[in-house]
Amino acid sequence: MNDKSRNPPSFADLMPGVKKIEDDRINLYDHRKKPAALPKTRPQTADLNPDFASIDYRQRSEIAESQFDAGIQKKRQRKIRQGQLAIEDRLDLHGYYQNQAIAALNEFLQQALTAELRMLIVIHGKGNRSGSDAVLKPLVRHWLAQQSSVLAWCPAQPKHGGDGASYVYLRSRSSL
Repeated sequence: MNDKSRNPPSFADLMPGVKKIEDDRINLYDHRKKPAALPKTRPQTADLNPDFASIDYRQRSEIAESQFDAGIQKKRQRKIRQGQLAIEDRLDLHGYYQNQAIAALNEFLQQALTAELRMLIVIHGKGNRSGSDAVLKPLVRHWLAQQSSVLAWCPAQPKHGGDGASYVYLRSRSSL
């Protein structure tokens, strides 16, 4: 028999007794302390201004990608941008409608201030599945820019969701 006509052994043949793992995903956050979870119910939107949730195309292009209060030191800004500060709580807005997202974001911010949390992450998605442009990303950034309790916000690092998430740095409750 010719050596070229034989098939080489498969990897499974070379590794007898080794069982294939069905799920090869690793949860990088298992070792971290879980923050107090927000209620999973979607908030009511009756008390919100319905005009706020709709941002026209011109306003979307004017919304800054990030914002830092003038009082934040450059070193602190760099740590926020690089995701080096411990994230104390997170909010995932995937699947929310605009009014629901703003209501959830408002409630999340109030709870974070009450718990005296400083570094948060808001996952709004990149908007890849939207019909045209991203919807929640500019809405969240527009809303954050108007909050006096928010000192800074910027896109997250790829390990935390990249452009589909935003770091949010809050004022301490004593300075409000």
